[in-house]
Amino acid sequence: MDAFAGAAERAFLAHVERPDFQLATLAGRWRVLRVQWPAADIAVRARNGTEWAFRFLLDGYPAQLPNAQPCDAKTGQALPPSGWPKGTGRVATAFNPNWNPNALYLPCDRLALPGHTYWTNTHPELLWRPAVGIIHYLEIIHELLSSSSYLPPLRSAA
Repeated sequence: MDAFAGAAERAFLAHVERPDFQLATLAGRWRVLRVQWPAADIAVRARNGTEWAFRFLLDGYPAQLPNAQPCDAKTGQALPPSGWPKGTGRVATAFNPNWNPNALYLPCDRLALPGHTYWTNTHPELLWRPAVGIIHYLEIIHELLSSSSYLPPLRSAA
């Protein structure tokens, strides 16, 4: 780890080095594409093998919730709404650029949680857990992209 990195970046890098993160990487569930602090681009593999890239804003990590949005795997630029993952049910709800093109509609996202205090009772398993960190958010995305509600694109996204 970089001795000159700030506390938030050091915490993120420590989570990325944890065995559970590394095992998921080796299993092909996700991989870090690049870190340009305070952003990290991470690709998550869907059930059909498509990799979806997400840009995570991580300032204040892990005390502050991250923010994630789908991005181009090569450039890190935000995907247009038409390029977001598609699906039905929970997948369509979570990946809904019509709600906010800058965030996933999940209780662990800093832009989604405000105004949804009822999520504390209705979806406690999806709330941000600083001790688990980015791994928790990635597990939620991977579960959605691995579900039968996910509709694979006709072409590769990343």
